[in-house]
Parts: sequence; C-alpha cells; structure tokens
Amino acid sequence: MIRSYLAEATPSFAWRNRLGNWRTEIFAGFVGAILVIPQGITFAYLAGLQPEYGLYCAIFVTLFCSVFGTSSMMSGPNTAVAILIGTAVLPLAGRGSPVYIDFVFLLCLMVGAIQLLFWLMRGARIFQYLSPAAISGISAGAGFLIIMASLDSILDLSTFKTTFFYEKIYVIVSDARDLVNPYSLFIGLCTIAGGYIGRRFSPRYFIIIAVTTGYLSGLLVAFIWPQPVTELEYLGRMPIEWLPLHLPTINMEYLMMSTMLIPYAITIAFIGLAQSLVIVRELKMETDQDINLDKEVYAQGLANLLAPFFSSFAGAGSFNRTKANQSLGATTPFSGIASAGFVLVLITFLGPILTYMPMAAMAGTLFIVGADMIKWRDIKHYAQVRAELVIYLATFISIMFFGLATGVVVAVFLSVSVFMLRISQLELSVEPIESGVLLKVKGALFYASLAHLTEKFHSHVGKNLTIDLQFTTHIDQSAVDFFIRESRNMAAQGVRLTLLINEKQGHFLKKMGVNSDIELVAV
Repeated sequence: MIRSYLAEATPSFAWRNRLGNWRTEIFAGFVGAILVIPQGITFAYLAGLQPEYGLYCAIFVTLFCSVFGTSSMMSGPNTAVAILIGTAVLPLAGRGSPVYIDFVFLLCLMVGAIQLLFWLMRGARIFQYLSPAAISGISAGAGFLIIMASLDSILDLSTFKTTFFYEKIYVIVSDARDLVNPYSLFIGLCTIAGGYIGRRFSPRYFIIIAVTTGYLSGLLVAFIWPQPVTELEYLGRMPIEWLPLHLPTINMEYLMMSTMLIPYAITIAFIGLAQSLVIVRELKMETDQDINLDKEVYAQGLANLLAPFFSSFAGAGSFNRTKANQSLGATTPFSGIASAGFVLVLITFLGPILTYMPMAAMAGTLFIVGADMIKWRDIKHYAQVRAELVIYLATFISIMFFGLATGVVVAVFLSVSVFMLRISQLELSVEPIESGVLLKVKGALFYASLAHLTEKFHSHVGKNLTIDLQFTTHIDQSAVDFFIRESRNMAAQGVRLTLLINEKQGHFLKKMGVNSDIELVAV
C-alpha cells in the first residue's frame, strides 16, 4: 500500500513510451494556451482577482497536474471553481484587496489539502460508478454552458447579466437592436464560420484556423471603424512574472476566520475533482491512454495545494480545452506541459500582438468547442435503455437550469441509484428435489436485495429449503442474520435450511455465528 502511494506521489513519465508525434503534442499545447488566456482573465474576474492571477493558474495548475498526472486532460482555471471562490471570500474582505487575496490563497490551500485527503481515502472509486450516460450528459451540459457563456463576448454583453439561460435568450431576441454589438457579432460569426470551413480542409488544425480568422476579421473592423465606434473588447496588456513566488499569510486571526471557509473548501474540492474525473473517465473510454485515476486525484490536489505559493488560485479540469486537445490528437500530459510554457511565452513575447486579439474571436472558438461537446446521436443511443436515457436527460437538464455543480451531483446520485437498483435484483430459480425445494441464487446478497429472497422463502413455508449460493457474489451481515432468523422459524415448524456454499463463504458464515439450525454443505 505504501509503495503504491509513493508511486502515485512522484512524477511518472511512463507516457513517454506512447509519445508518438511530439509536434502534435506541442501544437495542441499551443492551441490550449491560446484558449486558456481569455479564460484565465475571465475566471480571475469571477474569483474577484486581478487578471494575472488567472494567467498564473493557467500556467502552474496546468503544469503541476500534467507533471504529476497520467492523462492528456487540460487543467487550470475553471468556471465553477472560480465562482465558488468569489462567493466564499467576498463576505470576508473587499474584492481584490490584499486581505481578500490572502483569504483566496488560504481557501485554495484548504481545497488542495482536502483533495489530497480524498486521494489517501481512495475517493476516486466513487466516480467509477458514473454511467456512460451520466458522463455524456455532463459533457453535453458543459458544452451548452460554454455556448451560452461565449454569447457574452460574441454579442458584447459584458454589462448584461442574467440568472438563467432562457432569460438571456429572451432579452437578446426581444432587444437585439439596442443590446447586440454588430461589430463583435461579425467577428464572432467569422470565427465560427472559419472554424467549420477549416474543419472540412484540415480537421486537426481547424481551431487555429478559427482563431486566425477571428483575429484578421478584428483587424479589418479596427482598420475601417475607430474603437469608439465599434466599442470592441480586446485582451489588452497583461503584466506577468516568470516566477511569481508567494508565501501565503497564515496566522491565528486568519485561521480563526477560515473556519467560515470550510464548507466552501469541501464543496470546491468535491466539484473540482468530480469535473476532472469525469473528463478523465471520458478520455479513458474514448482513447487508449493508460490512466491512473488515483494519481489524477493526487495531481489535482497537489496542484491546488501548491498553487497559492505561485500566486495562483485553485483550478480543475477543463472540458473545452481537453476536448480541443483531444481533437488535435494529443494523447499525453506533454501537451499540458507545453500549454503552460506557451502561456508564459505568449504573454511575455507576443503581448503586443495578443493585446489586439478580440474577445469575440476567443468566444467564437469556444462556441465551436462547446457545440462539439453536444453529441446529438447520444440521445438516440441511450434511448434504447430507459434508465440510461433518464440519467442523460436529467443530468443535461440539471446543468442547463442549475449549473454544472448541481448537474454533477445529480449525475452521481442517479448513477449510484441505478447501480444499486440493478445489483439489488437477484436472479432466483426454484427446482423441486426429493428433500424439498432447491433455490438457486445469483447476485449479491445484502440488505437491499433481501426483500426479493424473503418472498421466495415465505412462498415455500413448511418445506425443507436448500439454497445454492455458489453463484452469489457477496454476502453481508444482514444476509447472515436473515438466514439465522429464517432457520429458527423453519426449525420450529419441523423443517430444515441447507446452504450449498464454497470454502470462502463457509469461513465467513461460521465467523458470523451461523447456528446448528443451518446445515452447511461445501460444494
């Protein structure tokens, strides 16, 4: 066990063996860097911080997760995590103030520590019960949220705030003339068109074609009309340090106030891991990557624990950047390492060029990525099984109306519920024998499945019962108590209970105190 923990806690570069075309990984990292720069700035705002903190998250959280992880997942700034950070810390200090920043870093330390505790407890196994329908529903829901979020920059709705997506759509449609910026819309549409046209000729590089098209259309608009007329929003200048080391402030006063942050830290830790592991599960199903889920949990926790020491806030896996990364053919963590480096290089050396990158071009690219995450054929596929369709639709609708965090919780709850219902159904067959009745049991015998077995027992009152447990996968304490209770009732009626068991089951039943009223027969 200790050896396993040590292996997971140290960087593993076994992925070098499957590093096919390193140029592909580097190019995917370059595209990921272009996508994450506007996200980092936006999510820093959501967290109540200056833009550079979002860029540091895009560099260092991505770097640490890739170095210590095993998958091609792109981590870094995350919408839900950023919003929760802002919600948690705002009551404690003024937005963006030094004290506010101190509390953000303290909160992120707590998030990282909780996630590492989750790793020690092997918590990744919880998410193994997520059904494929739940994962597809989360992916589709995240894609929908990305599309809706991209409309803010495509239509230049920076000063327009709504609570629900349908409210946004209604206001946009009813007041489009006064609300929508036509110049921004033009750039966004050019970006989207460039991406889809570029996909026909170059499926691997269509995203960079989309970004380039958006940038050039932005230059065209700026050349024809002055900025006071277009009111376009650009990335602008972003100051950044190569090694922004920072020692988080931890004293008794801060620690006493930090007790108010504990519920938020637990929520952020769980939501961040849930989103990351859903992404990793999808990668594991769709690619041939050798992914260790426990090591991914460790990488995420360690990245968030170290983030405050590098002037960064906590992050999580990114649906859209991972999807873009996958579409470009990246299959190893090297793309994430390259992405972290490119963010630093782009901001440092290409700052003047990126300064004039229209936000509408970035949003148009995210629109394409979000649309690709909604696979309409999934509905037809999961419609074959009602339970899977319910999970998919419930997850998708929950995310649409209540957000990604709620959707993940719904997905986990429904997946586990369906799993429990399925394993609680026993396969029972009854055969008459000379001494009475033979009952063959297939499945798991535990508290949730005993009701089905009880019905069979009560339908054969007054007869000797022989229960064949050879194909029973699990027997718990409640099942043993059930056999003991029923054997006593049968003995009072002058009949006997016999259990056909294997050696392992025999040791367990005797250990749990099976009495002489039950005859145990090894087979």
